[in-house]
Amino acid sequence: MTPDERDRLARTRYAILSAMRASGVLLMVLGLWIWNGNILREGGMPILGVPLFAIGFVESLLLPQVFARKWRTPPEP
Repeated sequence: MTPDERDRLARTRYAILSAMRASGVLLMVLGLWIWNGNILREGGMPILGVPLFAIGFVESLLLPQVFARKWRTPPEP
């Protein structure tokens, strides 16, 4: 793999991790809004908001670490 290909791969992976974190945060905010807000029903709708929040939490905090660990370059000899 040439240095240019390695650099392009690193940039692509960084963009994927950043997009994953951003979309997870948006899901968390949407879940909280549905959970506690009056967007769908007066008094909130926890049955829908809590799972959305949980999915967003996993997507923004846990999955990027899993992917980064998987994509980590092994030390060269």
